[in-house]
Formats: sequence, structure tokens, C-alpha cells
Amino acid sequence: MYIRRKGNKWQGYVRIINRPPISKCFKSKTDAKRWSVATENKIRREDGGIAKIKFPPFKDVALRYMNEITTYKIGYTPRVEKNIIISFLREVWAEYPINKITPSVIGKYRNDRRGKIKENTINRNLDVISTIFTTCKKEWGHPVDNPVLSIKRPRNPEPRDRRITDEEINLLLKGNRTSELLRTIIKVALETGMRQSEILNIHPEHLKGDTLFIPVAKTRPRTIPLTKTALEILKSYTLPFNIDRHLLGKHFRRLCKHYGIKDLHFHDLRKSALTSFMRDKNLSVPETMLIAGHKDPRMLLRVYNTLSVEDVSRKLRLMAEKVEHIYNGKKIIESRGHKWPRSSLSVCLPLLSQPPVLRETHSLF
Repeated sequence: MYIRRKGNKWQGYVRIINRPPISKCFKSKTDAKRWSVATENKIRREDGGIAKIKFPPFKDVALRYMNEITTYKIGYTPRVEKNIIISFLREVWAEYPINKITPSVIGKYRNDRRGKIKENTINRNLDVISTIFTTCKKEWGHPVDNPVLSIKRPRNPEPRDRRITDEEINLLLKGNRTSELLRTIIKVALETGMRQSEILNIHPEHLKGDTLFIPVAKTRPRTIPLTKTALEILKSYTLPFNIDRHLLGKHFRRLCKHYGIKDLHFHDLRKSALTSFMRDKNLSVPETMLIAGHKDPRMLLRVYNTLSVEDVSRKLRLMAEKVEHIYNGKKIIESRGHKWPRSSLSVCLPLLSQPPVLRETHSLF
């Protein structure tokens, strides 16, 4: 039920599931609202209220959601979400009408999954259930509450902080068991911070100058800048890479086992690259987000940025050395008790009401 303006009149609009919508126009908004409330109450009394509404089983709305919404999502979300929805269809409660799926049903599902799959996977599954119920209510007109909102979510574990070391990079790139194909893919991953699936979908037409267009990404298509090394690697190899993600993962695990590298995943190369962008190449968070394709900076800072006290201390020391190098033995401007570098004269001079006094100095302090 809602009220809307239509010309110089007010229209009351009543819509109830399994009944055709009804509307009527009035001169005043109050009359339209009064009629709408009375009409809706009358219909519900005649139907016996919500008890007579026929709710579809969860499996039907889940399949409808998969066919109408999941299919049209971008990136790799459709494949993951379809697999999750198909797993729901094996559950007993998938046969229940959606109004019978209560928080206790979803809570039992959560508890049954514990110990079988990871906590973050359980949360991902609960997200899909929650989205399906929200769509049922907001778009498809089913008067149901979202049971996921009333249960306690599992706590996601701390993200992996594994990073590849320089010694491990040398083993993978210079080892005699590493094929030219795998060596090239590893180099691209370390130079660009791209995901495995994004690397395997690079085509020659995606290279535009010193940038690379990524049409199929996890979140949305994006264009990233390329380093000189990355550009040379991609231009010297015949694209796309002739290997699928399953075979690549298998070969990468075999290489790590052969070289004695423990607990290293291919995705850790992306984490290492993005961390290096911020820590070693001094890229800002927005700049690194542009390369990574993240929408939320919290993901970047929580998962990929592993700054330590030693890193911050080293950066402060380098900044101090740079300042000393710039100002040592140069002239500075002194005015109102402040000392300004001579290079800042064009910026600072309009702000000074008194003429500056130049003097020789060998220290900023």
C-alpha cells in the first residue's frame, strides 16, 4: 500500500500477493490514505490474513534468484554463487516454504556446517541466503522476515599473512624444474598484483600503451598501469597463456613441494605484490586500490598491508636523511620565528606581511 500524487489528485494504491492491484484517486491525501488502509484491511479479513498466502518453497525462490539475478552479476561471483545455491538444494529445509524457515532453522544449518567448512565460507553462504530473502521481500512481494539477521554469525579467522621471500622467488624463477610458461606467469603476478584468473584472461588487445585493461575481474572491469618490466614480459610472450587455473594451481603446488617451499599459495603472490606497492614503492592507498580493484580500503589495509614497526622506523629514517640532504648547506628564509626553504619562497612570500631576511645556515634546526 502506498499513496502518490497523480496530477492534481492523490492516488491510493493497494497491492496484495495473489490479488490484482487496486487504486483510486481522491482530492486529498488524507482521504486516499484512509481508503487504502480500509481496503487493505478488508481484503486481508476476507482472505483470512497472511495465513492463507501460499508461500513458495525455498528451493524455488533460490533457483529463481540464481536464474534472474546471479546470472547477470559481473566477474566471478556468478560461478561461486551458483555453486552455493546448488549446495542449498541438498538441504532438507530447501523444501520448506520460505515463511517456515526461521532463525532456528538457519542456526542449525550454521552449526551443522561448523567443522566441515571454514568459518568465512559459512558466512559467505549465509550472505547468499540473506540476499535471497531480502529479494523475496523487496522485489517479489513475499511478506517474510530475513532469518539470517536474527542469528549470530561465525567470526571470520584472521587473514593469511604469508608473503613470498626473495629466496623463494629465486628458487621459483631460476630453478631447473620451472617451465617458461610458469616462470612468466609468476613474474606477471609479482609485477602487477593481479589475480590468477585475471592473468589467465589477458589477451593482446587488452594492452593499451603502458596500461592493461582487465575486462573480467572479481568486482568490476578496470585498467591498471604496468611497470616497464611487466610490459616487456607481456609483449614478449604469446597471449593468452595456454593453461587453465586448475592445472596452474596443480603445477604451482608441485613446484613448491619440489623446492621445499611450505605453505605458499599462488594468491600469496598477489598479496606480496600489493604489500610491496605500498611498503617499498610508497604508493598511497587509493593508488594501490586502483591496481588491486578493491572497492573498500579496509580490505586492502586488513589483508594486504602488513606494515611492521621496523618498516615505519626505516621510512622515518629515510625521510630524515632526505630532509637533511635537501636542506644541508642551503639558504633558508626566516620570518616571524619560522624557517622556510628557499624553494618555498613563491608559496610563502604572499603570506608574509614582513620582508624576509636571508641568512646562511647549515642546518634546518
